Amino acid sequence: MNINAISINKTSISTLIILSAMLTLVACGKKEPNAEKANETQVVAKVNGDEISIHQINFQLSRMGRLNETQSKQAEKEILVRLVDQQLLKQKALETKLDRDPNVLQALETSKSQILAQAYLEQQMAKVTKPSATEVTEFYSTHPELFENRRIFKLQELAVEVSKDKYMEVEEAVKSKKTIAEMAVWLKSKDYKFAANSNVRNAEQIPLELLKKLQPLKDGDAVAITNEKSINLVYIAASQSQPIAKDKARPVIEQYFLNQNKNALAKKEMDALKKDAKVEYVGAFADMKDAVPASPLTSPQAAATLGSPKATDAKAEEKTQSHLDKGFAGF
Repeated sequence: MNINAISINKTSISTLIILSAMLTLVACGKKEPNAEKANETQVVAKVNGDEISIHQINFQLSRMGRLNETQSKQAEKEILVRLVDQQLLKQKALETKLDRDPNVLQALETSKSQILAQAYLEQQMAKVTKPSATEVTEFYSTHPELFENRRIFKLQELAVEVSKDKYMEVEEAVKSKKTIAEMAVWLKSKDYKFAANSNVRNAEQIPLELLKKLQPLKDGDAVAITNEKSINLVYIAASQSQPIAKDKARPVIEQYFLNQNKNALAKKEMDALKKDAKVEYVGAFADMKDAVPASPLTSPQAAATLGSPKATDAKAEEKTQSHLDKGFAGF
């Protein structure tokens, strides 16, 4: 999905709504001086006569999260530059009658549907309340691996492609090999195909099930994780203790609960809507009535990590797709 394209469509729709609202303020006859002055203060740029208002900038700014004053000022200028460019492109598109193109009309209609669906879900999710102090305390105390005993791990992983009947053999070999290098040599001697990965992960970036297995282990130890098609051997090359006090963990735990509750509410709302609706799949999609339900249209953004140092660089992490990439949901 082209995010930029969606962003442009959303802004275009927002622009039309704002312009329409502004037009309704223009009374037949003589304009009120105060109203005209207020309108002028809202206009931040004119592109071949078409006005761009401060409301458009503020709308885009509101989607960028928390910014300090310096960041906001810089962001406002960058947003305005993009809006000017967008308006120029929009004018050219209208000039060439692209607004009548069937594909463009379909894209606009799709964007409108997505925006309305998103707006409704966000309205419903606003009803979710923060967890109680008791819930926060209980979560903190029952997850020492994430807080009191939190560690930063340098992990090495071997993803081995073997059939299930060979899992036991590989697991036994792991116990007898002191290093990942020795294990790699053994795998090669057996002609087992494997891929190697190396990552630095904070505790909250590791799947909770795996984290609980890693927590009691020492540097140099390994654990085997099996799935349907391969066995993953995860070694702790090194680790560093970095606990987090409850007062610093509280906002992140609260956000985690909010995210979980929002997801649950979104699912509940979708289930209720589907229950009361008459949905018919026809033609080539007639068998969709037995399909696995899709996830909600949206899920809340994950909370920021627990104030931990940066792990590996972004480009390296983008290239790494492994068992370790599933991170603790919500953080």
